[in-house]
Amino acid sequence: MWLPPTLKTNRLTLRGLKLEDAEAIFLYAKNPNVALYTMWDAHRSVKDTQDFIQHYVFSKYQNQEPEPFAIIDESNQLIGTVGCFKVKNHAMELAYALAESEWGKGYIAEAAKEVLDFCFKEYGVERIQCRCKAENVQSERVMQKIGMTYEGTLRRDVFHRDKFWDMKYYSILKK
Repeated sequence: MWLPPTLKTNRLTLRGLKLEDAEAIFLYAKNPNVALYTMWDAHRSVKDTQDFIQHYVFSKYQNQEPEPFAIIDESNQLIGTVGCFKVKNHAMELAYALAESEWGKGYIAEAAKEVLDFCFKEYGVERIQCRCKAENVQSERVMQKIGMTYEGTLRRDVFHRDKFWDMKYYSILKK
């Protein structure tokens, strides 16, 4: 099976996910605070995480999409994921998740910049977008920090968890 290449930043290693990563991902994916603004629900068991890897991650890899990379910190711990998936011709969407204990340390911005550079170089995309629920100010701040431009808010754009959510859209273009 195709795996995304290993990428390095100053503090992080980004690599493809393996089924053996399920326990480490479950440690943060079970946290309702981590899942609060995501499109996925907090994992209730390691089996949920294994299913995520087998059905979502491996299907993305089968299509040679770099979504997601495992984010490995300096102590060799898996602390989150980051990646880009195809949304249409010459465009991708950035997504990320991070263990709550690691919030505010700049890890997502550092990892996302590396993934953006990789995707612009290797996938020939012209645009990479990212979106968040309007209430998710931390995610919006990441988009700003990595140089994305605010494009607008789509009102009541997503129906999720029994309610409509406004979604803020950002993007960055190939330089």
